[in-house]
Amino acid sequence: MFRAIRHRWHSRNGYKEVLLLAFPLIVTTCSGSVQSFIDRLFLSNLDSNALAATVPAAMIFFSVVALFLGTAGYVSVFVAQNFGAGDERKIGASVWQGFYIVGPSLLMVILGFVYVEPIFRFIGHDRAIQLIEVEYTRVLILSAPIMIISACLTGFFSGIGRTPVIMWSTLLVTLLNVILDYVLIFGNWGLPAMGVSGAAWATFISLSVGITVQLLIFFSEKYRRRFATHCHWRLDVSLFNRLLRFGLPLGVQAQVSGLAATIFVLLIGRIGVAELTAHSIATNIFMLAVMPVGGLTIAVSVLVGQRLGASDPEGAERVTYSAMHLAAVVFTVAGLMLVVKPDWFIALFSQGMSASTYAATVPLVHYLLRMLAVICLFRAVSGMISGALTGAGDTRFIAGVGIAVSWLVLVLPTVLINYFWGGHLLWSWGFFLLNGFLMCIVCWWRFKTARWKSIRVAV
Repeated sequence: MFRAIRHRWHSRNGYKEVLLLAFPLIVTTCSGSVQSFIDRLFLSNLDSNALAATVPAAMIFFSVVALFLGTAGYVSVFVAQNFGAGDERKIGASVWQGFYIVGPSLLMVILGFVYVEPIFRFIGHDRAIQLIEVEYTRVLILSAPIMIISACLTGFFSGIGRTPVIMWSTLLVTLLNVILDYVLIFGNWGLPAMGVSGAAWATFISLSVGITVQLLIFFSEKYRRRFATHCHWRLDVSLFNRLLRFGLPLGVQAQVSGLAATIFVLLIGRIGVAELTAHSIATNIFMLAVMPVGGLTIAVSVLVGQRLGASDPEGAERVTYSAMHLAAVVFTVAGLMLVVKPDWFIALFSQGMSASTYAATVPLVHYLLRMLAVICLFRAVSGMISGALTGAGDTRFIAGVGIAVSWLVLVLPTVLINYFWGGHLLWSWGFFLLNGFLMCIVCWWRFKTARWKSIRVAV
């Protein structure tokens, strides 16, 4: 076995190759998760209601902008397949088409800003939580255009294999966000305390700095000369339509599935404040546990795109299995930690709780973490396969399955439980577990049919 592992480590499309590309992306996705984690950690020490409110508020925000972020993020596959095929002069034009997605996103930003208060009033959370949700979302939604441009640039740097650029710029954003959280939330260094809006402004400012750094590198002489990053800025209708053809299904899935997840959280909130707080804590711990999956998924998508661009479908399949093996190891360890040492994670969020809140919340979190340990294993498989299918261009299937499973298996049963049986947190999470299992099984079946090997995104 050790000889086989050693051979797989050093061979082409093996573990080493995956990790070399994936490690900076894992650091990047971990940094993003750590950023959200620290935001909520600070807020949990400010007010327990702040933690309960910011999770649904952030999910409402992402359900608004996910359509555009998902579509813009598909720039990475266009770049990767052109890079693999050796058509480097087409790469700059692909990124610019992603930039144009910012335009239509502004309408959603405006509508979200105007109607966020009636949305949360309709949802019907406790009035004190509503006020925090509105305050946080109105500032956070201003970051949407910056995030879309960042998604395009991340696609460019990952598609050409320059993932360290993404890593270092994201680490800068995370460090700056932590500093600004400390200053703006609590009013340190002589500034007024801004509470939850301070956390949102910290996100906006730090993202603005990060995108400035990435743009300076994108337009540097090195990349202008090799990839024509400055030349093809005009709208290319044909290329833009191809980006929409393959990327829009993922954007729709991100938005519709994100809306499903948001409704799931809002339904949990109707059960009670303790249940919503327990869900928020478990969700944040889940973000920590699955941090590597985002980086590995992007790496698989890029590597599969590069292999298919170079007409090497067998290499694309092998690199997917290599990533799947690595993910299984990581998530087995993460799952065991959630079961064996749950209080290590829970203690990070329980500092500002009263004794009564702690007694009502923490036992629920223990049950949820046991479920998360199983969900981690499903995510290891489905995440890698969905990354491979995305890199191949099989986006309509991924989108259709993701939407169907999230609504039929997650939202619909939770609605029935909430309105006909009075709501129950653990039963609702049981369907969350079933959702992950079915997604895993269906993605595996699609991958084994090998239809994805014949798809080409770049022409």
